[in-house]
Parts: sequence; C-alpha cells; structure tokens
Amino acid sequence: MSNIGFIKTQTTTKKETSNILVKETFTHSIAFGQTGCGKTSGFIYTNLKNRLSLGHGVLLYDYKGKEHLSVKVLAQHTQRLQDVVEIGKPWGKSINLIQNMDEDELDKFFENILSHGEDNKYWENSAKALGQTLLKILHSFEEYSNTLEKLTGEAPQDYIVTSSFKYPTKRTLASLVEICATFETLTQFIKGLSELKESIKDEIIMYSKKLIHSHEDMHKYRADIFNVIASQEKLFKTLQSTKTSLENFGADSNENLTQNIIGSLISPLLSLAQNPLFNTNDFDIVTALNNKKVVVVNVESLSNTVIESLNNTILYELSKRTKSLNINPISVFIDEVQRVMSENTDLPIDIFREAKVDMFLATQNSALLKDKLKEEKFEALMGNLTQKFYFLNSNDEELDTLHDICLLENFQYLSSGQNYKNIESVKPIFIKDNMKLKVEYYYQKKLQVLQKYLYEHKEKEWHKRNMINILQDCF
Repeated sequence: MSNIGFIKTQTTTKKETSNILVKETFTHSIAFGQTGCGKTSGFIYTNLKNRLSLGHGVLLYDYKGKEHLSVKVLAQHTQRLQDVVEIGKPWGKSINLIQNMDEDELDKFFENILSHGEDNKYWENSAKALGQTLLKILHSFEEYSNTLEKLTGEAPQDYIVTSSFKYPTKRTLASLVEICATFETLTQFIKGLSELKESIKDEIIMYSKKLIHSHEDMHKYRADIFNVIASQEKLFKTLQSTKTSLENFGADSNENLTQNIIGSLISPLLSLAQNPLFNTNDFDIVTALNNKKVVVVNVESLSNTVIESLNNTILYELSKRTKSLNINPISVFIDEVQRVMSENTDLPIDIFREAKVDMFLATQNSALLKDKLKEEKFEALMGNLTQKFYFLNSNDEELDTLHDICLLENFQYLSSGQNYKNIESVKPIFIKDNMKLKVEYYYQKKLQVLQKYLYEHKEKEWHKRNMINILQDCF
C-alpha cells in the first residue's frame, strides 16, 4: 500500500473469485466486516449451505426474526427443509431456558441478569441466593413428578396442591416468578412445605395401594416404586438443607427488606417468565442437534445476557459429546457474536474438535469483540480460530498486510489462509424475497400453521396467492 498525502491507494493484485468454504476439520472460523460487505451472503450462507449438504446438525441464532427464511431456502436446496425447527415462534418448539443449567451455570446467569453494579451487591447477592434456593427445590419437585409419572403412567402434574399453596412441579423461570409474585406468595410457599411433605407421603401410599389391588404381579413395578421413594427422600433432604435459607425470607423476616429482594429477583426475569415459548420442557436443543436437526432460535426479543446464557449452556452440553461414540457433526453459526459472548463467557472451543462441533463466527470488527471479551479472552479466542476472514471495514485491523481493509470493495476479503497477502473475491449467495416466501409458505403448510393461526373462512376458498400475500404482510 502506498500513501500520497492523506490519500491511500490499494496495491494492485490478482483478485480471484471463489467460495469461502471452511474445511470440515472442526477448527473454527470467524469473519469481520461492516454491514453490507458480503459477510453474511459470502461467509455465513456459503458455509451454511455446505454444512447442510454434509448432513450436519445446525444451530443458528436469528436476531431480526427474518434469517429463518434464508435458512429454509438453503435447507430446501439441500433436501433438509424437513429438518428445520424454529424456537421462539408460536408455530415452533418451546424450550425451557434453564433446563440444562446446573448450579454453577445458574449462578453465572443470575450474576449477569441481576447485576446492579458494585454499589448494590447486597441486593444482587440476596436475590441470587433466593433464586438459587427456590430453583433447587423446584428441581427436586420436577424429579419427583417425573418418577411418579413412570409409576402411574399418567401425565406429570403441573402442581402439587395443598391447602396452603399450589406448588409448581417444573423448574422454570415462570415457576420462580409465580412463587415470588408477592411477599405473601413467598411466605405461603415456605409455610406450606410441612403440609406438602405429608401430602407427598399420602400420594405415594395411595398409588402403591392402587397398584397392589389392580395388579397381581408387582415385581415389574418394584423398581418404579423404589425410584419414587428415592426421589421423595431426595426432595425431603433438599427441603431440609434449604430450610435455614428459606426462613430468612419467611413470614418472620423483615417484610420491606424481603419485598426489595423479591423485586430485585423477579423484575429482570418478568418478561422471560411471561413467555411460554421459553418456559416449557417440550424440546431439547442439544438432543435435536445430535439428531441432525437444523435449529433456528429466534432471539430478537431476548437480551444479550439471556442469549449469552442460553448459548453457554448449549455449548457446554455439546462439549460433553467427547464422551460419546459415532457422533453426528454439528455446526454452530453465530453472527453478531459480540451479542453472545462476554468476558464472563466460558467457551470450551478448544475441545470442540474432538466433539465434532464447528463454530462459524461473524462480527463487524475486532475492536467491537475485544471490547466485550477484554484483551486476554479475545486473544485466547482468536488463537483457537484457525481461519479468519476480513471484509471491507472502516476500522483499522492489526494485520500483517500491505492492503488496506477500508479500501476493499464489497465481497472482497483477506484471509489468514493466504497470510493476508492476496485480495480475494467471494461468490455470494443472494436469496430473493419471492423464493423466501414460497419456501415459507410450503414450510408452514406442512406444519398446518395456516389452519391454526390464520382466520379461516369456511364458506370461501383460499387460494395460494392470497396466502402468500398474507405471509408477506407478516414479514
């Protein structure tokens, strides 16, 4: 690159046009570039189509609520449309945001979402302690309910009802907020735990007697009965171990103080708790990915903190695949990666190769990502990414190259594979709106979405053109 005064001119080089196809080595890649430079169409879409054709399970976050349309078009081109599953849409699958979070992951989740700054650590820590205690109890409720289902063959109970309180049996944010709705609901929850224990004992005896009277051969139910008793004992131990902590928030506590703690806990969780799409155990993302599903998570209504927590949990579960044999490869696509990672992120990217998980990351510039991750974690991440691609950007990048990134044209890039020596041009994948609408119509027709969510005129025939126009209005 030569400089004349303040005017920069790009050194002339051969510009080769090709696809950016990252080899299936599970060594991860990242693309930097400003909006409109070709980062999505040239890097994300080309590799997404390639991984779909290879049969990978795919995870992709949809930040604007429209990227699912492009995913479906590419899936149709690779005969994978039937594998596409949407999360966070009324016609999609519902998940429990905290389903796979262990105690440490919940601790980080609460730290991020309840953060009040250094001056208000008391409220943050107190709210976190209350939340962790209640979720621990709810987890035991859920385990008991699930083992009882296996014994009785009946659907799991949503509540264990006593004269004092309706106890939720699902460990969700909705259940947590329901318990902590007011000072009165929390104190009633605590007060009624003794009655709950007696109710559970009576319930087990009742079901055992039913089985004894209705079945001659009890041997096949013996293991299930023991499992229910074991889960009951675990629940009672949990109640005993959390008794002291709960009493600090009970009827004898300072009401104003406890109300402030409750407010600190549920205020940032309220919008999440009120969304049934993120408080149901109907669907497990990790299981779906292991089964070659293409999972698109609509996160436009979620905060960066929640997206980060969800992503951390998914990636942590995927890292456990190193213990399994004959695992199906998975590709994770994260555009706007600065929304998903922070300095608190524990990214097990160094062991993903063995787990056959490949990461495709994209962001506007390295400064933006470095600001979120901080220097040490940023350098660690970049060291674990084998391939890096730099598109047009107004920001300076610290590259050992003669070329100036701000002088690149759209769809041109420099790559680590070429040691940033040559300017290359990518073949972008452009997806027309009419193609998106046609595929979306076909996809929703297969799911019978139109019958479920659009007003039906019983006396008038709906034509395909009318349906597509309605869909177009929705987008």
